[in-house]
Amino acid sequence: MNPPTNYFKLGLFVILATALLAVFLIVFGAGNLFKKELLAETLFNESVQGLSVGSEVKYKGIQIGTVKSITSAARVYQTKSDYVLVRIALEEEISLGQTGRTAKIRIENAIRDNLTIRLAFKGLTGAAYLETDYTAVDSNEALDFPWTPETIYIPSRRSNIKQFGDAANQILDNLTAINLKGMTSDIESLLKTLNDKANDVDMARISNLMASLLTELKETNQKIRTTVGSDQIKQLIDDAQISFSQIRTVVETSKQPFNTAIKDFQIAAGNTKTMTTGLEKQLAPKIDSLAIHLDRLMESLSGTSELLENMVWLNSDKVKLIIENLETTSENLKQMSKDLKRYPGRLLFEQPPEKIIPEN
Repeated sequence: MNPPTNYFKLGLFVILATALLAVFLIVFGAGNLFKKELLAETLFNESVQGLSVGSEVKYKGIQIGTVKSITSAARVYQTKSDYVLVRIALEEEISLGQTGRTAKIRIENAIRDNLTIRLAFKGLTGAAYLETDYTAVDSNEALDFPWTPETIYIPSRRSNIKQFGDAANQILDNLTAINLKGMTSDIESLLKTLNDKANDVDMARISNLMASLLTELKETNQKIRTTVGSDQIKQLIDDAQISFSQIRTVVETSKQPFNTAIKDFQIAAGNTKTMTTGLEKQLAPKIDSLAIHLDRLMESLSGTSELLENMVWLNSDKVKLIIENLETTSENLKQMSKDLKRYPGRLLFEQPPEKIIPEN
């Protein structure tokens, strides 16, 4: 016979298990469920192999968000495009070295300061993540699209692998453009020409010329050695030594008189300086006195000039009348002089004498 089931204990166990599960979810997962996130998106014109939903988004090695979705831009915006659209969730506390009250303002300021995002890889594992940094996007890398992004758009840059692949492809294209066959033919033709020239060279004649040159060099060396060891050269060296000794003796002999002359010149310069200082002290008071007298004379002349100017200004009418009278007197004297020339008798008579008519 089976024992009776204790439903109370069973129900209590279920309740306790449910409560423990709820506490576990709250402690380990509820924080993420209620965490505020800021959505942003970017576009890639390359393969995002290795990137997956949940991949990290970092700023200088610091995680600032995760990848929310990876899809095609043509699917989301219903337009023709081969760009890969990656949407990311950024943390609410993100700063990126910017200031602002909200994460959106800080992100917009960062984008204004050339914040970009690129695909990076973790070592050799192939796992990819997104790395952000402040780097201006080259005009050749900038992606054009006709739609308006639904969230904040962060410009993207090519990954290092993409840049390496483009460079490798360019190198291969350059190598392909090289005419290796033509270069090989040119090298073969050059080698053949060099071989023909080498065969045409008369090695025996060159050897004879080299031997003759060595013989001449040996004879020249012997002549130089003989000339250097001759008595004339030795005599010339001895004479040069004697001349240098005599020059040294002359220099030593003239050193004392030269030093004496320098000292005399210094004494004369000192006396000249003393005399100049004395003259300056004697003449300075006289020059100052003369300057004072000149200033007084200039002041007197200035006062006299002002006085004359005032006198002329105050008596201008009288001066004008005197000048007019002088002009009138001058005119009368001029007229009188003319009359005296014509009629000299007017000095004695009041009227000119009557004319005498001769009788027939």
